[in-house]
Amino acid sequence: MSIVRAQNRAFQGKPKFSVLLIEDQRSLSQMAAAMLKERWNCYVHIATSMSEARVALSSGTHFFLAVSDLHLPDAAHGEIIDVLHEARLPTIAITGHFDKELRALTLKKGVLDYVIKDSLNAFEYLTELVGRLYKNQFIQVLAVDDSATSRAYLKHMLGTQFFQVLTAGSGLEALKIIESNPDIRIILTDYNMPEMDGFKLVSEIRKLHGKDRIAIIGLSASDDSDLSARFLKIGANDFLSKPFSFEELTWRVNQNIEMLEHIDIIRDVANRDFLTGLFNRRYFFENGAGLFVKTYAEKKQLVVAMMDIDHFKRINDTYGHDCGDTVLKDMAGLLSSAHFKTYLVARLGGEEFAVLAEGDSFAEISEHFEAFHQSVAETPSHCDGKTISYTISIGLCPTRLESLDAMLKQADNNLYLAKQGGRNQIIMG
Repeated sequence: MSIVRAQNRAFQGKPKFSVLLIEDQRSLSQMAAAMLKERWNCYVHIATSMSEARVALSSGTHFFLAVSDLHLPDAAHGEIIDVLHEARLPTIAITGHFDKELRALTLKKGVLDYVIKDSLNAFEYLTELVGRLYKNQFIQVLAVDDSATSRAYLKHMLGTQFFQVLTAGSGLEALKIIESNPDIRIILTDYNMPEMDGFKLVSEIRKLHGKDRIAIIGLSASDDSDLSARFLKIGANDFLSKPFSFEELTWRVNQNIEMLEHIDIIRDVANRDFLTGLFNRRYFFENGAGLFVKTYAEKKQLVVAMMDIDHFKRINDTYGHDCGDTVLKDMAGLLSSAHFKTYLVARLGGEEFAVLAEGDSFAEISEHFEAFHQSVAETPSHCDGKTISYTISIGLCPTRLESLDAMLKQADNNLYLAKQGGRNQIIMG
């Protein structure tokens, strides 16, 4: 599975955001709109002039951002940027030609970025940029600097890129924030700070979080050319010398978060069953033991379930393997949306699935799995114009034993009894 394909899966279904695209050249606007829709499944409203853009802005549509040409038939000198700024709509500028003066002016007016529309690559960059900004809303970044002015600058610059920005005035404060905010993905840290300098902070962070989990960017205004190498050797992912431009900062941060996302996707693909999207056998056994220990420490009831699609070979023989795959995917979908509280759901192989779930009482466990068992029987699959009804057998171990392996063995024994007893039933004990 390619990284782009894996990313696109998260944007399937109902459009998640809207873009106002302002461009008077129809061929370019249609191409840009098509690329944005295909890549991010977003809604794109096209305006060909400043007057049309004003109408769109007053329509009540909530636009995530605007992509606007700087030279329009009724606004030839970039006046559209003022209109969008007044509407408080974040904007990416696109233009056929650019110079330093225009760049400085647009950035001063709060434009997020500018794209010179001189090639297909420019529109591919624009497409990725829009998605990058949308995803940034859900990413936490920590800026660490003992200077209040520097912290405020970093917070403002990163905020314009839609990041959730946290700040810390010292290394010790940063460690506390990291501990209480496990979703932080990027940390920017100054070198010269009291109590704990940037090197020590990076070293402490790396004791708990690897480079594939949190990206660290070292910062310094020092003339010491060795600082960057020392930051990188001690565990930082990147380094920026102060002063840095807005564009350099945002490029480096976005580049590092994209690296983390690619690693996340590769890891997720390796842990998933390709057909159903559920976790695979290897992931289940690698992580199940840890969940067993964790739930025991938290005094939570752990339930282990083994389940099997009844007469699955008959389904394949009767309807074909493609329809058999459809049944497996539908079964996985029902498992993913089941009402019982699941810790881990996996396809172990073939038509066999395993579930680690939480339950407060025997009665609750029985009720939830009975409801799931019934929902499978009442939800047939559809393939090649055929309706395929199927049932499942479930073996449950609702009692905590000495190990996860022991619970899995008990659940598997109960699954065997369910199948030997006529299938389409639940055996627990």
